[in-house]
Amino acid sequence: TGYSRVIGKGKVKDYWGLKEDANSIAKFIRQWVTKNNRWFSPKYIAGESFGTVRAAAVANALEEGGQNMSLNGLILISQALDYAGSTSVHDNITSYLTYLPSMAATAWYHKKAGQGKSLESFIDECRNYTYDSYAPVLYKGSLLSAAEQNKVAERLSYFTGLNKAYILKSNLRILMHRFQKELLADQGLAIGRLDGRFMGEEVDDLTDGPHLGDPSSFQISGAYTAAINHYMSSALNVSMDRPYITSNDKVYKNWNWRTLPEGKQWEPSFVNVTRKLAETMRRNTEMRVMVASGYYDLICPFFDAEYTYSRNGIDREKIEMTYYEGGHMMYTHEPDFLKLSNDIRKFLSN
Repeated sequence: TGYSRVIGKGKVKDYWGLKEDANSIAKFIRQWVTKNNRWFSPKYIAGESFGTVRAAAVANALEEGGQNMSLNGLILISQALDYAGSTSVHDNITSYLTYLPSMAATAWYHKKAGQGKSLESFIDECRNYTYDSYAPVLYKGSLLSAAEQNKVAERLSYFTGLNKAYILKSNLRILMHRFQKELLADQGLAIGRLDGRFMGEEVDDLTDGPHLGDPSSFQISGAYTAAINHYMSSALNVSMDRPYITSNDKVYKNWNWRTLPEGKQWEPSFVNVTRKLAETMRRNTEMRVMVASGYYDLICPFFDAEYTYSRNGIDREKIEMTYYEGGHMMYTHEPDFLKLSNDIRKFLSN
């Protein structure tokens, strides 16, 4: 993405992969720090979304290569260290759990659920239900009685604002793209994935999910593309003979997710670098991590962050969780832009 490309003797396979990317970035950081004589300076890495996966992987890679570099901390915005909690697909029980509180928050925002309660109290109520009641229900599966199914459907309707009959028809399991389509279906609107507060008109009301794409993406992506191009040319005086690429499907489709070298037995699984982060934090005992999550983020849910950092060997005392009344890019909401800025400054100064 951006202006970057492989030149010289390099090949894309040297960079397009989880470990390959981390190793190349770690090498760049070491070279820059050495060239600029900054080995004694505090060192933090910030990442957003997939960038949080990269940040954790780079922190681990910096310990290797014969030149150990210890970081002071990581700033993880809309974290996605364990993809099981941010991949809404059939039969992924984890995702049914991790997305439910975000659905409740979004339903509250659109006045479809939780009215008369504060956002935080409604979210807390949903958290407790998810851990104490919904998880056992999902593991029990088809062993539930009809009476139990009805009781669960009523509670899910209470939290999500969706019709009880629809939830029963969904087998008590609500996929995120269907929630996006169904919550405001009576108004002919679909809600955003990056940010559930956004709404977009639907041309076809019968599709399984938002058929025009993510309203919270297509309503702001043009502005971000214009902003980065203007900044590059006007503020930095950068002139290139190629476009600045803000997303690149070719890279994603050819990305190497293997965590083991070629030739070793390996089976595809959800990406999870949290254990690596836990190991890095055990070795670097002074490293701290800030995790920033938006309540209305329907792609990397805040409850997944809580679930992820309560497992995987993570020392929760060194994790600072911060929350915002925004979505995946919470800084598009000006009050949260200011709050995030202040939270980061506070984290860096502690």
